[in-house]
Amino acid sequence: MIRLQTYAAFSLLATTSAVYYAFSSREQFYPAMVYLSSSKICFVLLLNTGLVAMCTTWQLVKRIFLGTLREAEVEQLNEQSWREVVEILFAVTIFRQDFSVAFLAMVAALLLVKALHWLAQKRVDYIETTPSVPMLSHIRIVSFMVFLLAVDCIFLSRSLMPLIKNREASVAIFFSFEYMILATSTVSIFVKYVFYVSDMLMEGQWEKKAVYTFYLELISDLVHLFLYMLFFVAIFLNYGVPLHLIRELYETFRSFRIRVSDYVRYRKITSNMNERFPDATADELNASDATCIICREEMTTAKKLLCGHLFHVHCLRSWLERQHTCPTCRAPIVPPDNGRTASAQQHGAQPGVQLAAGIGAPGSEGATSENMNRRQAKLEAAASAASIYGRSFAYPPTNTLNRYIFFIIVVTSL
Repeated sequence: MIRLQTYAAFSLLATTSAVYYAFSSREQFYPAMVYLSSSKICFVLLLNTGLVAMCTTWQLVKRIFLGTLREAEVEQLNEQSWREVVEILFAVTIFRQDFSVAFLAMVAALLLVKALHWLAQKRVDYIETTPSVPMLSHIRIVSFMVFLLAVDCIFLSRSLMPLIKNREASVAIFFSFEYMILATSTVSIFVKYVFYVSDMLMEGQWEKKAVYTFYLELISDLVHLFLYMLFFVAIFLNYGVPLHLIRELYETFRSFRIRVSDYVRYRKITSNMNERFPDATADELNASDATCIICREEMTTAKKLLCGHLFHVHCLRSWLERQHTCPTCRAPIVPPDNGRTASAQQHGAQPGVQLAAGIGAPGSEGATSENMNRRQAKLEAAASAASIYGRSFAYPPTNTLNRYIFFIIVVTSL
């Protein structure tokens, strides 16, 4: 921020000097304006001042609605900014015939508006995972999303007007689709935030929150996929292959396909939960901790998974919307056609070998499950250690690296 203030001060001083020289040497308004527009040095200074004004406005908006950014938000902003700049450069090559100062200004404004949308989504995710959030933070994030939606609508209307008026393809297609996607993203984030507030007002007892959130994300991905495909076809028919859309189109399609497969799997599992997962008996509840690990509340009735762990039926239903493994031991929840094949697939053994082992030693199933759970925990610990090293920005010293490798080898070999 200090660097931006210093740069803005020097830019304003240089621009003021150029404008003063133009009016003092020409003495009339029109000749002075002609000089400012025809001189390359003055033109660069004016363009630089406009860019500084946009960045300063962006900083003020960020400070008013978000305050100081967290480290995770700054990291995400840096990563997505570079990726977005590369895609914008590809877009510039497609619309090179419409290249102008106005086009550069619109591109810069689009990048800054996109950055605000990234921060809004990250801040909403942070609020959802924070136990206590002050009222001022809720007011600021709601005002911020309303502000972003207004900005999206203004830029969208400004981009659609030339298309409607001229009825021919132009660079306005690019900005129209971009702001249309940003507007739908803002609406999706706002509805997700409304779900969070509703659940908070119900003291976390809204059982349908996860269901509605799942449907919201599914519909959002479907709308984005439709818009990207329409955008791709429009650009391809008028300009050529839009290289900057290939990654976005692929990621949107991949996300939508994953959500559809998760939805189909979720419906398949929850369609007959009473038949797939038996009710836990009183003896099983007394023998276990009788505390649901998902909601951390005591269980009077529960469902029993194939691995033997117990959960509330509504907690299990909400968990299945996101994951398809046991919350305790990470064993697959999806039951195949028969229990013996399920046990074999669950522990990674061949069906015939698992069946023979079950017949020969009735008590071996529990021991095998315990050993597999212990080995799974060790593998997760090793993976966690490896991920900590992989996320570091600087390479550790040689002795530290050797200790990491030795730790992973020892744990996985146990």
